[in-house]
Amino acid sequence: MKILALACFCVDVFPESGKVLPGGNALNLAVNCKLAGHEVFVMGNIGKDKYGEILKSSICKYKLDCSKIYEIEGQTANHIIHIDKYGDRYFKDNAWTGGVWDKFKISEDDKSFIKNMDVLATTVFEPDFENIVKAGKAAKCLAVDFHDIKINSSHEKYFPLIDLFFISGKNQDSPEFRKYLKDQSEKYKTIFTATLGERGSIAYEKGKEYVCEALKAEKVTDTTGCGDSYQAGFITEYVSSKNIKKSMQKGSQFAAKTLSYVGGFEI
Repeated sequence: MKILALACFCVDVFPESGKVLPGGNALNLAVNCKLAGHEVFVMGNIGKDKYGEILKSSICKYKLDCSKIYEIEGQTANHIIHIDKYGDRYFKDNAWTGGVWDKFKISEDDKSFIKNMDVLATTVFEPDFENIVKAGKAAKCLAVDFHDIKINSSHEKYFPLIDLFFISGKNQDSPEFRKYLKDQSEKYKTIFTATLGERGSIAYEKGKEYVCEALKAEKVTDTTGCGDSYQAGFITEYVSSKNIKKSMQKGSQFAAKTLSYVGGFEI
């Protein structure tokens, strides 16, 4: 299976421990898909700086195809992440610096490259999101992470193009939230999945609800990257088996492992 992850590559800076680790939604997902045994490609901008070198080192270590990583002048994106006593991450004002990530634009050559992919995984926050989604139609499966945003009618134009929709529902779960996802699943071919933290996850396909409990982690060190890991587990299982329940369980397994260390994957 050929999986392409784009386009957020950044370093995560943890002030309390002094750690500076490679991360970003795309890289976290890519590494976990690689660990699941798949051929993984990465696409996006990184800067020609020390943070960019950290990212290149991890991309090389995990043998990700980096032919579509563009090194450009400027600062590599970075994120300052704090971890509370329970292992939950949190952010303070001005925690995110987009740097050269903000400049990513998908090219015609990139679009041709996507045609050879089984899966394109991206997020709603990408700077060229609309063009990325349109290009993603050429892949066999388009997966999009909507993070924890409040979905509204402006987002619904993308649903017909998306195969796997992911969202963090931990802080917005309610009967209304679930009904919305259920109703959308009846309108589109999309599978709508929401992660709920320690409460597990829910998914909807054609109006049918699936529920999966979270795996209990022996120790919660850091929640950074858990959503990305869940998506990697879900995507790799679903594309192979088309079994939603098994995909949710695989996602939970991946997320539980990520809880045990600082950052989105082990260095």
